[in-house]
Amino acid sequence: MNTNIATLRSQQGAALVVALLILVVVSLLGVSAMKSSVFSAKVATGTQADAMTFEAAETALIKVYSELNAMSGEDLYASMGGGAVLQRCVSSSDKNKEGACVEGDYLDSRQLLQSSSVSKLNGYEPVPGSQISTSGGGAVYVEYKVAMLGESDMKSFNLDNHHFQEALKRGLKPGSEIE
Repeated sequence: MNTNIATLRSQQGAALVVALLILVVVSLLGVSAMKSSVFSAKVATGTQADAMTFEAAETALIKVYSELNAMSGEDLYASMGGGAVLQRCVSSSDKNKEGACVEGDYLDSRQLLQSSSVSKLNGYEPVPGSQISTSGGGAVYVEYKVAMLGESDMKSFNLDNHHFQEALKRGLKPGSEIE
């Protein structure tokens, strides 16, 4: 009978050791799953932030396109001729603010994104066969080349995004100003 009691006690001890080992393994699996979940959340947040900065830069370019479409060729040359730069800030309160963005000019309600654009007249090409002569002087239809840069910034994630595009805008240019 003493042998049975000693065997029973050693078996109870073995069951405790096996239970503790299973508990350690399950805990390690849980910690590993938690780390994987946190990593996946960080990747998803980073991807979302990158997409937001991309869209903010595109929004700035869309605003420039809209402004260019509303301008006549003469207005375009008047505002951007001579090397002048057209700078705009897109914010939630003012969708087409003149000048650079300053502190407090955010595109979104959470105040994470700043979005702006810089545009510059990048030359012109005469449209073939489009010369117009009048008694007061001649003019030529030209395609103005406008270089546009849309930019966005998300300081909290240390992200920025830059999109460069060139647009053509057709308009009249006085013959006296053709080089």
